Amino acid sequence: MGDIEIDDIEFARQMLSLKENKYEENKSRGMKQVVNKSHKISTLSNLPDGILFNILVKIPPKDIHKYVMRVCKSWKEIVSESFFIEQNFMESKTELVIQSGLGRRMKTKLIEIGEEFECESREVGLSKLRKIHSSCDGFLLMSEPGNNGMLQIINPATKFCLTIPRCPSHCQHKACNKVVHVVTDSYGFEIFNVSSADDELQWERVSSPWEDLNDRPFNPVKFHWKNPVSINGRILHWYVDSAEYFITMQVKEEKFSRTYLPQRVKEINKMNNYALVELDGFLSFINCDSEKTMNVWVLEDFRRKVWFKKHTIVAELTNYICPYKSSRQDERRMPRFWNLVAVAGVRNGEVLILEHKKNSSVFIYDTKSKVMKPFSSNMRKLESFVPHKDGLFRIMKRIA
Repeated sequence: MGDIEIDDIEFARQMLSLKENKYEENKSRGMKQVVNKSHKISTLSNLPDGILFNILVKIPPKDIHKYVMRVCKSWKEIVSESFFIEQNFMESKTELVIQSGLGRRMKTKLIEIGEEFECESREVGLSKLRKIHSSCDGFLLMSEPGNNGMLQIINPATKFCLTIPRCPSHCQHKACNKVVHVVTDSYGFEIFNVSSADDELQWERVSSPWEDLNDRPFNPVKFHWKNPVSINGRILHWYVDSAEYFITMQVKEEKFSRTYLPQRVKEINKMNNYALVELDGFLSFINCDSEKTMNVWVLEDFRRKVWFKKHTIVAELTNYICPYKSSRQDERRMPRFWNLVAVAGVRNGEVLILEHKKNSSVFIYDTKSKVMKPFSSNMRKLESFVPHKDGLFRIMKRIA
């Protein structure tokens, strides 16, 4: 961001802080608030709407919900408009939701990785948290606390919460994620849909992507569906037992297709560093040619199925930074690439989160600076990594 943008953000925060402190001071004296509150926002109320919009749109969603909406009616109207919410979501920074442990002992944090690899952590801000499966449009999908088999949709910024009814098959959702349920008898799909036209919460049945069940690219006995990779909540991608392609579903059209891997990749072994990860709104395919080379492909044109090799990560060109006086043997030297698998991408796809398959160590790699270092979160045995952006969205036409 430029200097003007930074000044806008600081200016808005100072005005909000000034108003809040004045309110608390007057409250302690037992004074009424109407006159002073109106007086404090008078300087901003004289600004042109365009400038005021550009200032407010850069404020984090959680601060808008907590402070801005309470300032005055005109501000609340501005930040409640659909266009503002969409633009504010685009300005929102991507954080990483990490979880460790199981059940009630599960720990959850939001991590923001800075330009110098500094990691700032904060609490999600929700009293009860369970396993988080995915994130879409500022909402988190997680298992419902205290009720096995139920799912919840939660917006951490606005505290909006919705419990999803049980699916028609009455399963326990142990293998259901992103509110897409695979019906095991025929491998059809059931999609949970929240309609903006009415308040009905319903499941919809979608036919199987395979006309002939014998054509399924996996062993139906051994294969288990896991989290699909979501691209902007509109396209889902699943791993299957194939060295040539994976399964794709366009959520709105409820249309399935095969998406073939890059042509230059001759043989893919899912267990040997084959990863599908969302990077800056695009699907990426990440694999290792050897113990010293990792390739990052990006599906830049989904309709035409055009892949582009965006990065080739070479061990000899990587600057590995070992933590000062690290006591862990596995952190003292750079790991072999074929032992790493990509689990997430942050900072607009510039930074890769890599997990060691054997000892569960986690590493950060910056594609610009070519720097790699161990990821420190003060949490042991990390179970999941979910990229998340806060947003002010109140309704969802479709959840995927």
